[in-house]
Amino acid sequence: MKKVLKILKILFIIFIIIEIMIAIGSVVVGPTIGRGKPEKDIFWMLVCFFVANVCIYEYLIKIIVLFYKGLILYPLTYFKVFIIIFFTILFFKLRKKFNNKIAFKYSIIPMIIMFILDISFLRVVPDYSSKTHEKTVTLIGYKKYQQGYCLEEDRILPKDELYKRVVIDDFTKQLIFKDIVYKNKYNSIEKHEYMIHKDINLDNYKDYLRKNAYSKEYVNYDELESVDYTKYLVVKNNTAGFTKPIILPVGGVRVSITFYLDLAFEFKDNTYGTYRFYLFDEFDERKDKEKEYKRRLEEVDNELLWYENNIKKQRISYNYKFDNCGYSNFDPEKEAIEIYNGI
Repeated sequence: MKKVLKILKILFIIFIIIEIMIAIGSVVVGPTIGRGKPEKDIFWMLVCFFVANVCIYEYLIKIIVLFYKGLILYPLTYFKVFIIIFFTILFFKLRKKFNNKIAFKYSIIPMIIMFILDISFLRVVPDYSSKTHEKTVTLIGYKKYQQGYCLEEDRILPKDELYKRVVIDDFTKQLIFKDIVYKNKYNSIEKHEYMIHKDINLDNYKDYLRKNAYSKEYVNYDELESVDYTKYLVVKNNTAGFTKPIILPVGGVRVSITFYLDLAFEFKDNTYGTYRFYLFDEFDERKDKEKEYKRRLEEVDNELLWYENNIKKQRISYNYKFDNCGYSNFDPEKEAIEIYNGI
């Protein structure tokens, strides 16, 4: 209790010193802005005082938050820094009482031993369910992960189950990504979800889209139904797809529709890529209707041709990774910020 009171006393003294320095600075700067007029001098002194307080404590709060996040997200790094600081202070304290050899023996040597133990017995493995995408484990845990174990469940997941988890994790994050993008970029609050259309299947989706190119909407959105897409999800060897086209309509300022078909995901080692195509559902009423219909039909044909060529020629980028528990490293918040900032 006494130590806590001492700490609070020190913090209070620091606070008073900061406030005194801000007050002195305000008294100096205020009259300069007020140009010698008493009422303006007082006004600007008060403005400077409050602005300085806001700025200082705003940045102080940010520093504290960053430190806290760092401590939560990177505990091992902070632990190493703590070891270095602790044993360095111990070394200089021992130097005052003993000679350098003894001080070195009882401070720096234990620090080196702790680092050796850390390097020998602790490892980092992928864990894409965490914000850092990493997890610190023991050497035993590291070896099990290398064998393919999902450490959360202490078992090796069958390929079918693992790939299904990756698809579900990716699909879940895609929705979060779309929601954030439309909120930040278009100031549009939308709740996106995966849907199916009762009249669209794997045999007729091309004809359906070509036919609807001659209307104002590629898809009749009123006829779309929310769906549990996992019921249509099928994994074959190193690919995953759906027995019925899964549609992701994205509303708001700019409407688009994404289609996932029988070949939607392909896996290689611990990476994966996606096959999908999407169309911007735009129809310009101001332009000649026949020209707009022709443009939309070309857009459909080009997108379908691009999709089919990618599959035939196996043009796929394995953009994302997944861990042994089926979590993807796709970060919806990071991706959305990059799009919002035009990266």
